[in-house]
Amino acid sequence: MTVEKHTQKMYDEFGAEYQKTRDNERPERAYNEHMELPAMLKALGNIKGKRILDIGCGAGVHAKKYMAKGAIVEGIDISKTMIELAKKRCPKAKFKVGTFKKIPYKNSSFNIVTGSLCIDYLNSKEMSATFKEVSRVLKKRGLFFFSNESPVNAARDKYEDKNIRIKATGTVLFKKTGKKLSLGSAFKDWIVEWEMVPGMLMKTYKHTFRTQLLALRKAGFELIDFIDCKPTLGFKKVNPDDYKIFSKFPIFSIFVAKKK
Repeated sequence: MTVEKHTQKMYDEFGAEYQKTRDNERPERAYNEHMELPAMLKALGNIKGKRILDIGCGAGVHAKKYMAKGAIVEGIDISKTMIELAKKRCPKAKFKVGTFKKIPYKNSSFNIVTGSLCIDYLNSKEMSATFKEVSRVLKKRGLFFFSNESPVNAARDKYEDKNIRIKATGTVLFKKTGKKLSLGSAFKDWIVEWEMVPGMLMKTYKHTFRTQLLALRKAGFELIDFIDCKPTLGFKKVNPDDYKIFSKFPIFSIFVAKKK
């Protein structure tokens, strides 16, 4: 089963349960609402009257915020479950079940395309195909905003023994033994498996900055901004320990690209 099909299956089966953990602001799910979402809204700026397509729209959380700012919003997602949730949340918006590799819209349909934390479900070839499709449905000089795991966070590596557990980049020196440990994985794309909610086993890709930049360039985009997402003060109340961590380095970043 491809990662795309696996992702569809997981969201169709567990999407409603996953979305409840977000809507209830569970600490382990508050990252989106308190880091990626506010940073994306700020990056978009004034979108009143703009036609926006949100790919990987999920339950329509972002779409609702975009509409509140006066945008005309449509969305696509691979999961029927998530699209049904989006329609309930945003009854005035239009949503379709669809794949990124063949976006179901005509050429030059939108001023802006957004993709929040969804590109990591694509391998490098699928990413390139998706970016070309995004370019196709964007108007000339249209903007593409997509968020992904920060290259800084993605480069971190893990080490564990009976005494310690580390996730970091760089060199660790054990004073007692003189042992040096070099941690990091910044030069390759690789796949990881993790659990979103109990039973929802996800597979996502970690892509280097270069992989994503080249895919944008090949699709006819110019990278015009790169934004590291900082946690809001509200996140400090929900998850104070992780607030301290991600106030020092980003877990998410936003790429801002313009169609040439």
